[in-house]
Amino acid sequence: MRRVAITGFGIVSPIGSGAAAFFAGLEAGRNGVAPITRFDASGLDVRYAGEVKDTPEPADELERDLARREPKIAFALAAAAEALAMAGVSAFSAADLIHIGSSLETFAIRDFSLQGSPDGDALLRQLIATYRWCLPLDTALSRIRKRYGNPGQGVTNCSACAVGAQTIGQAFHAVRDGRFTLALAGGFDSMINPLGVGGFQLLGAPATGEPGNGAALCRPFDASRSGLVLGEGAAFVVLEEREHALAAGKTLLAEIVGFGSTLDAHGLSAPDPDGLGAERAMRAALSDANLPPQAVDHINAHGTGTQLNDPVEARAIRRVFADVWERIPVTAVKSMTGHSIAAAGAIEAVACLYTLLRGMIPPNIGLTKAGADCELNHVAQTALPFAARCVLTNSFGFGGQKASLILTRGAA
Repeated sequence: MRRVAITGFGIVSPIGSGAAAFFAGLEAGRNGVAPITRFDASGLDVRYAGEVKDTPEPADELERDLARREPKIAFALAAAAEALAMAGVSAFSAADLIHIGSSLETFAIRDFSLQGSPDGDALLRQLIATYRWCLPLDTALSRIRKRYGNPGQGVTNCSACAVGAQTIGQAFHAVRDGRFTLALAGGFDSMINPLGVGGFQLLGAPATGEPGNGAALCRPFDASRSGLVLGEGAAFVVLEEREHALAAGKTLLAEIVGFGSTLDAHGLSAPDPDGLGAERAMRAALSDANLPPQAVDHINAHGTGTQLNDPVEARAIRRVFADVWERIPVTAVKSMTGHSIAAAGAIEAVACLYTLLRGMIPPNIGLTKAGADCELNHVAQTALPFAARCVLTNSFGFGGQKASLILTRGAA
């Protein structure tokens, strides 16, 4: 079975775009959540989000127009360009794969009505009236192929908030199994628009208050957590068959060694209260990597800051790592970036690269006191120097989508 290395990555995020800026943001514990400026959110209860501050602008006129209409296209193109440049890839060949993911451009907002609430109809009318544009789901893939040529296969995946990790995991398997030699994989998204923010408000998922005194509004695992905070961005990695990369003289940044994906289909938005899907995904990733739980040094949690998700994930982690969870440092990057939906799993995979490459675990800046049933070995407030060799990252999504990836340090 072939080994799979990461030879490049690209990142656009609310705490910094580009590898250096993102890593600096993680180390500083930068809070990327601020009042929404992308549109007038004064008519909504949700007024904070993790917006990308340094939005990259494509050079191509058509791409600039697409990006103005849908910012996540610019995010995807910038992250792909950085990842491919870092890996020394200027054009795709028939031996290559593009496997990227995003969320749906729109959804049936009428299905999430407030069921009799007096302001429900007015809010729905406002959201629908202000959302006037919808791009095809494969637009970013088409533009990447336009820039770099046609690979052997191009895929756009859409599996809710787990898709950023799932595309990386599926691409990892494709390279490991010998179907492709190289793959560009990851996720991109932005739901910071009236329909996206308003839709989540109707679901009752986001935090609606203000952080106050510079505190984090997104507070994963904290006793005072009040909901998720939307973010946006993009992250891609270049995966290569290890011997192929070494023969080309490339630097092995890390290796992907395990991937687990499950679908518990418990409900539209609420997780299985027993966390069995999350548990199965983590166990599947360990089995895929042929590693015992004791081999994992650090866990990047899905950690959304919601009342339901956080204790469920914490319980699943404690079961999978029953004998060692008290010594495994756990963080939640969404406390800084917000929840970037389809981009989240890929952004957090890059955060794991930060840990492996820099020997630092980024902090959960929203945590001051762990909530009931959220007990883990949390890394809170400040980054932790830690020489991890093996890290696991979780990404969970609506509909019961679950994904876990395991990364290890690169070795020549």
